Amino acid sequence: MIPSIVKLRRSWQRLRTLTRVNLIVGDVLLLVFMYTAVTVYFGAASQVRYESNDFPGAKKASTAFLALSPFERHIGYFNRGTAEAAVGDFEPARTDLETALKIAPTRDECAVRVNLSYVYEKLADEIATEDAKKSDELYAQALQTLEDAPKECRPDKSEEQQKSSEAKKRVEEKKNAEPSDGSSGGGKQDQNPGDKGDEKKGPGEKDKKQPGSGDDQQKSEEEKKREELEKRAEQSEREQQQQGDGGQGGRTTPDKPW
Repeated sequence: MIPSIVKLRRSWQRLRTLTRVNLIVGDVLLLVFMYTAVTVYFGAASQVRYESNDFPGAKKASTAFLALSPFERHIGYFNRGTAEAAVGDFEPARTDLETALKIAPTRDECAVRVNLSYVYEKLADEIATEDAKKSDELYAQALQTLEDAPKECRPDKSEEQQKSSEAKKRVEEKKNAEPSDGSSGGGKQDQNPGDKGDEKKGPGEKDKKQPGSGDDQQKSEEEKKREELEKRAEQSEREQQQQGDGGQGGRTTPDKPW
């Protein structure tokens, strides 16, 4: 009788120990599941909110994803940078997308490059009429970002290749914009013969004509350059708006594949 009781007690203790272990393992698995579910939720929420034009909501969801997930962090930076670019916050968008590019795997690199190029382009558009040199540098940076994309993420005839080609064409047109009347560079060529003619007429007449005419001509060329850049930017904006569903207009925002 006594040996039976001892065996029963031992069996009961093993059962209690096993139950406790199972409960602990179950709690850990539940926490892992909940953590994964919440992380995936915020990752998906950033895309859903972006597609519904809730850009601030998309940014918050992306930030929450970054706070929770130690994996696939390039997605969080990409999503947040894209949401920031959608509302015109191009400087923080630039920072996030550049960070995403540094850690993105090859398969996702092209998507990041397309949107980062878009941000460089928009930054260049903003200062095109104020600082043409800096604007050209940003356009060049946008082009270089696209050209450095690995072939693995943009196979021939793929959607990514098409997006990259369209972006390159648009940026190149802006970067190479010249006055529509073809007067760029003509002022300097016309000025030299005039100087020679003035020298023949005498020093006095040369001093009266040269300073004013050269400055006016240079100013006119700069104004034409700015006007042409403005037209290019407006035309690009209209073309992007016409890319919405049915050609009825759409968001002038970067792509959001995730």
